Amino acid sequence: MKRAAALILVLVIVAVAIIALTPKGGKYLIAYLPAAGIKAWPKIISLFEKKYSVKVNAIYGSSGFLLHQAYATNTGDVLGSATPVYTKKALRMGLILPNSVVEVACMRPAILYKKGENYTLADLLKPGVKIGMCEPENCAVGKFIKYMLVKMGIWDKIKKNVVVYTENFAKLITVLRLGEVDVALGWNVAAKWYDDLAYTPLRGPMPYKPCITIGVLKFSKNKELAFKFVNFLKSDEARQIFRDLGYEVGR
Repeated sequence: MKRAAALILVLVIVAVAIIALTPKGGKYLIAYLPAAGIKAWPKIISLFEKKYSVKVNAIYGSSGFLLHQAYATNTGDVLGSATPVYTKKALRMGLILPNSVVEVACMRPAILYKKGENYTLADLLKPGVKIGMCEPENCAVGKFIKYMLVKMGIWDKIKKNVVVYTENFAKLITVLRLGEVDVALGWNVAAKWYDDLAYTPLRGPMPYKPCITIGVLKFSKNKELAFKFVNFLKSDEARQIFRDLGYEVGR
């Protein structure tokens, strides 16, 4: 009950902040963007703003939390997700336009750690290894990796070593780089973002292809511009930014 009340309070605060930060007049967009793309979004937004002479107010966070924000505030223009799960949920809820959804860039699950070290899946089962991961309820990579480990029959053993659950992927990487954990279970792209990180691929049964998807919100007041933003994410400029940051993108 307390957690639910806290979530409602946060959503109200976010709604007020969104309204306060929204420009009065002129062209603008409110974009809910997953933290899995945190290094790419500012670069892409900067290009988009210059090309169309607009302002993009970006709200970053976990996929589940962004969906809740869009639903609770009934405000915004585009909604992204780190995996298709939350986009499909948004479609079922009638939040986004079906013909607007695009796949942007894909990642791979990985065991992330400081460069110079080396961890395998077998190491994660050893006592004393401090593991960090995103909380599986609202964070896409947390949900994805928990599914893998459950299917492999080792989730109950792994979770005994999990000492930190973060609310989104960006915070998970911060926790790892600060040395609060030995390893982080996340997306491989983080090792491309920072020179001090390395990774071991996490191989196992994948519930779905882990790709960032994005669509236009039905209640957008700027649908034409919102479609331009979504389509821009498939442009050569945007795809090159994702590619340079370690993502897999289509041709």
